[in-house]
Amino acid sequence: MKLNRIEIILATGIYAFAIVLIFSNQGGAWGTRDAVSLMGYATVIYGAYVAFTQWISSAFFKERKIDLGIAFTLLLFFLVWLGLTTCVWVRDYHRWGDGEFVIHLKRGESLGGALLVFLLLFVYEGIKRLIRYLQENHNTFGTRIAKESLVVLGGGALVFMMLMAIEQDLAVLWLSLVPYAYLIFALNVYGLLPLKEKRRYTFSMYLLLALGLSFVAFVPFGLFFLNVTGSAGPLYFVMWICANLTMLPLANFVYQRQKERIGQLVNLQTELGQTSAGLSFLRSQINPHFLFNILNTLYGTALQEDAERTSTGIQKLGDMMRFMLHENNQDRILLAREIEYLRNYIDLQLLRTATSPEITVECDIKDALESTYIAPMLLIPFVENAFKHGVSLNEKSWIKVSLYESDGELYFDVHNSIHRKPESDPERRHSGVGLENVKQRLVVLYPDRHELVIRETTQEYFVHLTITLQPR
Repeated sequence: MKLNRIEIILATGIYAFAIVLIFSNQGGAWGTRDAVSLMGYATVIYGAYVAFTQWISSAFFKERKIDLGIAFTLLLFFLVWLGLTTCVWVRDYHRWGDGEFVIHLKRGESLGGALLVFLLLFVYEGIKRLIRYLQENHNTFGTRIAKESLVVLGGGALVFMMLMAIEQDLAVLWLSLVPYAYLIFALNVYGLLPLKEKRRYTFSMYLLLALGLSFVAFVPFGLFFLNVTGSAGPLYFVMWICANLTMLPLANFVYQRQKERIGQLVNLQTELGQTSAGLSFLRSQINPHFLFNILNTLYGTALQEDAERTSTGIQKLGDMMRFMLHENNQDRILLAREIEYLRNYIDLQLLRTATSPEITVECDIKDALESTYIAPMLLIPFVENAFKHGVSLNEKSWIKVSLYESDGELYFDVHNSIHRKPESDPERRHSGVGLENVKQRLVVLYPDRHELVIRETTQEYFVHLTITLQPR
């Protein structure tokens, strides 16, 4: 439902309530002229509210037609002034022909009333625009409280203005109860009810806290009402009981509805996430399998041409890609599979360095037990780093890799020469990212169960890694 429609429904309801209240007191507290005058007050204020908020503000000020908006606002002001003067004239029962109406028009009572009406209308519109701004630009807890407070104060001010024209004590009662009622509402919805669920309080414990805090909060509001109106003390407790009988069930109802909406949103997000993940997984299968088919074609072509080294390299590359696709996303894999991937990577690099006599690669990688597991891709970054920075086709280079497992302990060593890349090489800026990643993973996956020692000089680089593995 649009805000304008909600405003007109609420304003009409309050206006109808005021008319019924005035009519029911006719002949009792008020005479006929007083009742007619008060009905006139309510009608003038209601008409001014509807005309300004539903027509002038939306049709002119909102559309940047400032000059027309000001002109119609001034016209409405004079009509309100004239209407309030008529109400005062009816109350004092003067005749139209004796010139007394003009005297009432010049008096400050109706003019001050018209100014007060428009002051409150301007405040109301300002509050409404501020709420819209907060709603569009912020969504924090503080702005939510601010928006709700502005709505309560804005609506409460309009009702207070209408009640002041009817009965002062009733207006003071409204002024006392409305801020207190919202305070109790916010305290329960945003404080006590979440605390009740978090601490698992019983309903009786929650009710004791809610009533105790509400009574303490009511003291200033109740004393204000009693001092202004001079009412008796028992009315204090009647007001407190009525306010809590209304606001506590309302707060519980609103809180439960909010929980249901949040739960629905969470479920919807989960379902959307699962759907997106499923689609992403299906899409991820397409390109790798396409590449596997291409690799199989190249492998067959290399065999037909008797290119043994090329076919071997293609086969090992395919095995590495299958490992990356199917096993890299698991939490733990067999150590034997990690070792197989490591060997395939080294064999691929040897195809590149086999023709260079200045490059020496020594590998002593022992087989692992089938019951030993490790997090995937923990070892390969150190070997990648060795081939990246330790191999030069023009200078003497060496790489030594050692790996074995004994009694649940993994021992891994990489020793290589260092050949610095020139400053112009773009890869120089990305150096070390993979190693930092591995260090962080080791801390998370094997806390207090690993030892990593890295030593570096100007000519060589040494890594020693020990991991205490656990059987799955």
